[in-house]
Amino acid sequence: MISALSSIKCVRWSNLDPDSVILNYSLKDTEHIILDNDDDLTTMFQNAELVGIDDIMITVRDGAKFFTDEAVQVTPTAKYDTTVGQRFEGGASDFKNVLRKFAIERGFKYTLSKNDKVRVTAHCKYRTVKKCMWHVHARIMPGNEYFHISSMDLAHTCGFAVRTLTNRHATTELVADLVGDDVRGKHQTRPVDVVKGIKRDYGPNISYHQAWWGIEKARGLVFGDYVKSFSCLKWYVGTAKSTNPGSHIELESDEETKWFKRLFVAFGACVQGFNHCSPLIFLDAAHLKGRYRGTIMAATGKNDNQGIFPICFAIVDGETYENWRWFLEHLRSILALGRDITFISDRHTGLLMARRDIFPESGHGYCLLHLKRNLRDHLKGTTRAYRERVVSEFVRCAYAPTREIFHQNMTKLLSRDDGKVEEFLTNLRYENWSNAFFRGQRYGEMTSNVAESFNAWIEAERHLPITILVDELRKKIMNLMSKTREEASKWGCQFCPEMDKRIRASFNESRTWVVSAAGDGVYEVHSFPNVTVDIIRRICSCQKWQLNGFPCAHAIIVLSSSEKDMTEYVDPYYFTQTFRASYSTLIHPIPTVWMPDRPVDEDFLLPPLCKKPPGRPKNKRIPSRGENITFIRCGRCGKVGKHNRQTCKDAM
Repeated sequence: MISALSSIKCVRWSNLDPDSVILNYSLKDTEHIILDNDDDLTTMFQNAELVGIDDIMITVRDGAKFFTDEAVQVTPTAKYDTTVGQRFEGGASDFKNVLRKFAIERGFKYTLSKNDKVRVTAHCKYRTVKKCMWHVHARIMPGNEYFHISSMDLAHTCGFAVRTLTNRHATTELVADLVGDDVRGKHQTRPVDVVKGIKRDYGPNISYHQAWWGIEKARGLVFGDYVKSFSCLKWYVGTAKSTNPGSHIELESDEETKWFKRLFVAFGACVQGFNHCSPLIFLDAAHLKGRYRGTIMAATGKNDNQGIFPICFAIVDGETYENWRWFLEHLRSILALGRDITFISDRHTGLLMARRDIFPESGHGYCLLHLKRNLRDHLKGTTRAYRERVVSEFVRCAYAPTREIFHQNMTKLLSRDDGKVEEFLTNLRYENWSNAFFRGQRYGEMTSNVAESFNAWIEAERHLPITILVDELRKKIMNLMSKTREEASKWGCQFCPEMDKRIRASFNESRTWVVSAAGDGVYEVHSFPNVTVDIIRRICSCQKWQLNGFPCAHAIIVLSSSEKDMTEYVDPYYFTQTFRASYSTLIHPIPTVWMPDRPVDEDFLLPPLCKKPPGRPKNKRIPSRGENITFIRCGRCGKVGKHNRQTCKDAM
């Protein structure tokens, strides 16, 4: 009866072979129950009657698809049988890998009676106990090293009772082979997704541990070994310097022990391009997630169309004073002389000390977002309304354009303070967080969001082996610069589009204001309230022109009403021509086809010494003190987390 049913299905789908058809059905608590003989079919009807099911839908699948899809070519002997004669160019290992997939798909176990490089014979595990005649025999073809199937019988006579959903053939090597393409396309493949995917596509149950190791082995196959990757660094550094002139790449290692220490990377296109950007640098560090962990430090600029501009990065063993000092020394060596650089970052102790030592003359602004979180944390034990009022007053102090307004807001901040706010401000110098006291030009940037954006941008690459990590970051920056260069070539405006929008918005806001000329480039703008604008000194009494480095609405209406040339009063950084110059230099490809299979002795390098901390590796970012984490419920999977329906990754 079951064979007749298979034949009927093969008439409906003419490309199926009756001997290779898989018929399976699912019940409420069990999936992928295979129909192999008439006894299985009778059991299905009995189960359906017990649970009160009237209609049964049977799924038809081609059980020989692994042999057909995985093999390279079908020999002429397989004209009528597409399985016997199938060729495997990978030899015995390729054949056994396909055989394992076939076994977990069908839900049976087998043993190898012959297993060597010349021949492989597999029999059903229950050949002796239940006289099952299922077998497959493959051997090397005469005249070449290819394996081919010489004989096989896919009909099981051992019955459904021996079918299993926990198959020992579902090894971590097989999982790695199954998820290889997924890992290549999605670097952060999750074990839970692999468990669900293999269950959905093939039927067997695998553990989280198997899935995790399968992903790790797949990453090794796709991206290379973590240990060997360090030995490729010296070749990569030399090749990167030769293919990208002007690059500053420094690799430090212990000459005696050959241990890796740290790596600094600044491509020539980024170094030259930053000379045409505003002199503003965002500093931050993020943890790496690979086998040897470590930290990636990055200096990121901001192009004058309000996008990120990567400058350089370094891979070190941790975020310490020594590493920050080393990083900033190399950063100073690639910056053009005479530029007054402004830094924005969080308040990591090592970073603050190193910045004062290497860039003592530069202004340094603390990220206001981090300060707000720290203040909330410092006010623990008080009411939420009080904390929010204090934080709101603190923000007003930070944005105050003049010292008079700053002191007014500070008085309000401390008016109802019980000593905690004053204690928080003790080691917080005004010049590092307040506009009114800041030394240098902050260009209106009050947070380190640019650095955080860079960290999020490279999150998927942070688990890769070190040489692949550096090369993947090069590719990302290369693609970003290429795409931006192409977009900028289509701009027809004199200023960058975002700045042009700002000028238009300022003009629309100020078009009803009245302008009176006082002489010598000084004007009075009758707005709400009135302000004084000096276009020669490029200042406005509202302070926004000085703080943002870009004409405010008062300056825009003055320049427009007096028919002045706008281009003479806007910094050249905001011109389209300057923007294009920052992306004019190319980052060139680094062909890995030149990479030697085995590094020479002088290139040999060992991974850094690191002690694995106890417990499960932490891959999620540790929230800052005082940071409020908002969780939402996904409308697709119903789970509470930080994703929604559009970004949900759960298999449904």
